[in-house]
Amino acid sequence: MKLPGRLIRGFVALSLAWCLQAGAVLAADFSAQVITKTDSQETRGKVFFQGDKMRQEGETINIARPDRRVMWMLVPSMKMVMEVPFSLSDLGQAMALPKDKSQMKLLGTELVNGYETEKFETAMKGNGKTVKLHLWIAKKLDKPIKMASEDGKFSMEYREIKEGGVSADLFEIPAGYQKMTMPQGVPQGLLRK
Repeated sequence: MKLPGRLIRGFVALSLAWCLQAGAVLAADFSAQVITKTDSQETRGKVFFQGDKMRQEGETINIARPDRRVMWMLVPSMKMVMEVPFSLSDLGQAMALPKDKSQMKLLGTELVNGYETEKFETAMKGNGKTVKLHLWIAKKLDKPIKMASEDGKFSMEYREIKEGGVSADLFEIPAGYQKMTMPQGVPQGLLRK
């Protein structure tokens, strides 16, 4: 059974929201390989964090800048960028995200990719469904480095984590990119100017 695209985007949004909320607590700078599995598909990319800023690279590049209340979606093959205003609180409320660890059930501790983590159980609500998730939050980074749905249909994990050495330039729009307009149908309830 294939997961619906909206549910997959929800998992990605959950990861983004949690990572950025955690980033406000502890400014851990690191990069990692990100591996996302959905049903029988696996995608690989890179992720970079600097303070509360996040960059995720795959076929497209997403740069989240909570300090500017904006996310940039870059299409390198076309040298195009789309700017999307967003609010973490709106995103969290729309997905019924836990605000912090105290609102999740602690299941124990585990070593994940060399990091001591706390494993939590939580749930994501959306589209009339509730999906139980497990999050492994690295104590040193105060960010989740692994996430999986309880039914095993989705997982995301950071591997080859390298602390420090993240350039501030990675969180800016590269020279030569042209802005494109936001397409109709973007869920405005998640976005706020």
